[in-house]
Amino acid sequence: MNILKKKALVIFEKQFGKTGHVLDVRAWNPSTFYEIDLHLPGVDMSKWQSVQHMKCKVANGVYRDYTPAHWDAETQTCTLYVDAAHDGDGSKWAATLKPKDDITYLGISSTFTKPIASASLTCLGDSSAIGHFLALEQLAGKGNVSGAVVIKEEEHRKAFMSYFDSTLEAIPQKMHNNIDNLQEWLREQSLDGGAIYLAGNVPMVVELRKIIKALPGFNGRVKVQGFWW
Repeated sequence: MNILKKKALVIFEKQFGKTGHVLDVRAWNPSTFYEIDLHLPGVDMSKWQSVQHMKCKVANGVYRDYTPAHWDAETQTCTLYVDAAHDGDGSKWAATLKPKDDITYLGISSTFTKPIASASLTCLGDSSAIGHFLALEQLAGKGNVSGAVVIKEEEHRKAFMSYFDSTLEAIPQKMHNNIDNLQEWLREQSLDGGAIYLAGNVPMVVELRKIIKALPGFNGRVKVQGFWW
């Protein structure tokens, strides 16, 4: 990063940067997935009508978007679910956080992901989409979201199924390509309408959208949120 860009970023952070406080950090076994409980003073979570994203500072000059999920508007707390299986600044940041640490973020904004009235809601994605789908499930209400998330590690699938009160399925990565894993799950479903939400690896969700839109008799909506390449 050049000197001018660094100076501009410092000014931007001073003007718009906000501070959150880490309450707890839990690493799943193996430690390639993290739950980060945050207190976000001044954030009015009661107004959230769609899934949100917050741009967190993970290194000098580096920001990553994460989804606040399982929020409590009264206490101004939420949890970030971070897939850290891919080596990068975000994964390193999550692995080093400790309770009582402060984090810097550049605001919280809405995504286009929100419940659709009178429509079945189906979610398909990889581990990076867990927080995104749990946030949608919180907005839609218990039992109103179905779908599948590919989770490679068996211990992580067990943790997901035992820890979360969710109707989402944690499915194994039987095939290397997650498009194939999710297609196999799709073949056992009856999808003729409603709304399908795809999230995770960008090439994966783009290709899955094409596949779903081409399904005979499907007349629903497909919404895409890409997180990583």
